[in-house]
Amino acid sequence: MSLTLILVILLLFLLLLNSMPVGFSLLVSGSAGLLAIAGLQTTLGVLKASPYEQAASFSLSTIPMFILMAEFLTAGRVTRELFSACHMWLGRLRGGLSFAAVSAGVLLAAISGSSSASAGTLASAAYPEMKRYGYDKAFATGVVATVGTLAMMIPPSIGLVLFGIFTETSVSQLLLAGIIPGLMTAAGYAITIYVITRIRPNAAPAGERVYTLREKAGSLIPIWPVIALMIVMIGSIYTGVITPTEAGAVGSLVALLLAVIKRRMTRSDFKTALTNATRNSTMIFIIIIGAMVFSVFLTLTGSTQDLISAIHTSGMSRWWIFLAFLMMYLILGFFLDQLAILILTLPLVFPIMMSLEFNPVWLGIVFVKTAEIGLVSPPLGLNVFIVGSVTNVPVGTVFRGIMPFLIADFIVLALIIIFPNLALYIAEVASAVN
Repeated sequence: MSLTLILVILLLFLLLLNSMPVGFSLLVSGSAGLLAIAGLQTTLGVLKASPYEQAASFSLSTIPMFILMAEFLTAGRVTRELFSACHMWLGRLRGGLSFAAVSAGVLLAAISGSSSASAGTLASAAYPEMKRYGYDKAFATGVVATVGTLAMMIPPSIGLVLFGIFTETSVSQLLLAGIIPGLMTAAGYAITIYVITRIRPNAAPAGERVYTLREKAGSLIPIWPVIALMIVMIGSIYTGVITPTEAGAVGSLVALLLAVIKRRMTRSDFKTALTNATRNSTMIFIIIIGAMVFSVFLTLTGSTQDLISAIHTSGMSRWWIFLAFLMMYLILGFFLDQLAILILTLPLVFPIMMSLEFNPVWLGIVFVKTAEIGLVSPPLGLNVFIVGSVTNVPVGTVFRGIMPFLIADFIVLALIIIFPNLALYIAEVASAVN
């Protein structure tokens, strides 16, 4: 590894540690590296062409469309209705509110795509109810923090979309491949809740009110259009009727129409939704542009090919290399957002994994899942701090509640690694159908 590469990587982490946004950290360090090895003219040429070439990609329009869909549904007050409906159906059980949070988390995941946003929404909607019914604080906050991670696996996962775009892997297959692992993770959380509430009944009391079947059925009326939208979007991608980009555009339009028809979106709400979607999309695009400049620098140094050659000549098992990268993703998850992790590492990691003949779709599922675990892992899991901030519960208490759910996460990850068809089955069936 050259001295220039080492210095540029040190510069990158120095900027990150000093709280410079990830996209600008990548842009500054990548530009400095280009300037050092290729000169001013080449650096200016890359900075002139790369931002437009990356931002103008048709595939990337998937991201702002899915974000806009989530913002319109939030502006339409759909998120609280999802939790309310799940509460009516499951609230009577011991720990019913936590089961309702898992169910609502699955539905939120299908309209959000962002784990941080999902965790924050659940914390504001579910935790006050849990607190009112006397749930243990550590248990309640642990539930909402971990359930938020479902949003990066269940379609429309922004993490999987970015993985597909950066690695030129089929986005449709990645989104479909995320369904079973996402549902397995939700089932793992539900089993964990069941075990905890049986071992420690005082962690989560039973609900006090029994809702009638009429009331339960009535709770589905406000949310059935959203559920129908999710099913149609996933079904359309599965059958190949529309692409993920088109699905995002259609979903955004339908979400807007739902909010307008229900008369819940004011002019101010509409403006806020557009502002939030623009801000979040811009943040992601800045990270992508910065990562591409940094990727050009890595390519010019030849570090990726040198590392691939070194790995092949070392005689090390490909599975040990795979596990080393998994550990890296887990550790990075302590400090960085999952999108930043993927964008930062894929230019280097993915070519190495392809040279070792791993399946790219399966790899995307495993890497995204590992990055998500890092978001709720001590000492600096970002979702934990989001939930702690929203609920005013000490971060140490949230971490204590998360520990049992981390066991479920690692079990699901191990199952996906040992049995790859769990991730690949739906994608392979859809590919065969189309």
